[in-house]
Amino acid sequence: MAEAPKQDGAAAGAAPKAPEPPKRNPAFRALGIPNIRWRLPSRNWMIFLTITGSWTAAIMYDRREKKKNQRKWCDLVAHIAQQPLPADQMARKITVFLSAPPGDGIRPSREYFKEYVKPILVAAAMDYDVIEGRKEGDVRYGTAEQIRRLRRKNGENHAVPEEMDTQKAIEQVREKMQITSEPAPRGDLVLGRHTWKEYIRGLHEGWLGPLDPPPDPAPEPQPTPFVHTTGESSDSPEMKTIHESEGQTEEKKEEKPEEKPEEKKKPYPPPAYLPISTYPSSALAPTMPAILEPSQPIYQYHLLGFLKTPIRVWNYLNQRTLADNVGRETAAIVLAASRPYYTSDSSFSEAAATDESFPVSSPDSDAPSNPSNACEQASLLAVEERTWHKSVRKPLKEGDDSERIWVNDMAIDPRITDRMRRFELDFEEAARAERIGRGEEKTRAYEVQDLRNQPVKRDLAYEDD
Repeated sequence: MAEAPKQDGAAAGAAPKAPEPPKRNPAFRALGIPNIRWRLPSRNWMIFLTITGSWTAAIMYDRREKKKNQRKWCDLVAHIAQQPLPADQMARKITVFLSAPPGDGIRPSREYFKEYVKPILVAAAMDYDVIEGRKEGDVRYGTAEQIRRLRRKNGENHAVPEEMDTQKAIEQVREKMQITSEPAPRGDLVLGRHTWKEYIRGLHEGWLGPLDPPPDPAPEPQPTPFVHTTGESSDSPEMKTIHESEGQTEEKKEEKPEEKPEEKKKPYPPPAYLPISTYPSSALAPTMPAILEPSQPIYQYHLLGFLKTPIRVWNYLNQRTLADNVGRETAAIVLAASRPYYTSDSSFSEAAATDESFPVSSPDSDAPSNPSNACEQASLLAVEERTWHKSVRKPLKEGDDSERIWVNDMAIDPRITDRMRRFELDFEEAARAERIGRGEEKTRAYEVQDLRNQPVKRDLAYEDD
């Protein structure tokens, strides 16, 4: 047998060769793609990817849950959009009141309404009118003017004739064509605590105040200029020259065209027709109904300021809760279930303890310190006042006689508040919405579609005939 050749000592002691790198794909090489070798990222990249990934995941989860919550309330009221209406009947319409939040413009309120409230109204095919306020007092005037228009339409006497506008022309055309509204309560949707205060002020002004605006204050009498007249014999030569110069200047003034006095611009919104101090002595309107249209104040989230950035970040990542709460309140408006406002502290505290909507603080801490604290209207959405911008509480400038509504206490007359009602979601409807959200129950809109798509059942007893 032949012996195996012995390896050299140098070759035997040499280190093993490193494995050859995998061959590149010729297609990647032709495209110019480099040969990427997978490896763990560095420490800095790990920190960056962890922060950005966590932030992205939190936003995506919140937006997904937000859409689920909105879809839940939309499915709860979707069957109303499929209910047929007669040809001579209009769909139910509500009135939306929104105004610029304190320290900001009207745009945030519009976006808030379109993002959280409008989807539920659109799902139920609800029509609505919007009364906007760009500054303090606009919503108060719009609410009062709407009530005064209704009082004139119902036949109350008024001295100033009402001008023809687009809304009145449309109402006259509908009356001639015998077009009526759907027999359901209209209702009012009020967005924010500041708008709610103006809304309550407008209700009192509209139902307790006069139909005609108060007369303008009489102009102050101007003092007549003093003219010194003397005889020619008593005038000295110097006085004569003075009189001659005065006569020449008067002639020059007569030659100049008379300048028209500048008309003072009327303030907008106009001042209130009824001051708050005259509420107890004012009589109710003769056409005032026994029960007013229901209303629904909705919480408006709006924070300003650099120091509130942590709270704003948390609320940005928790929009699902806000969408769920606003959807609940809006669905209550669509389903038209209402109750009277509470008129005692005990009943209000019991309702606030069982209410699962917005966190309303106790009346003792946030409500105005006046006798009207006993009613629920004075304490609703009071938690918003603590987050208002500081510019709202600045004193007015000299000569500014505008009315302060947002900062002042809410003046309430029991004759108005006892007739008010508030929308509230029934317990059965709330439970059904939760089942729809979990996928355990279908919406009623699908039930209507299933009934329409079912084939017609024929009676076999008549086929033999």
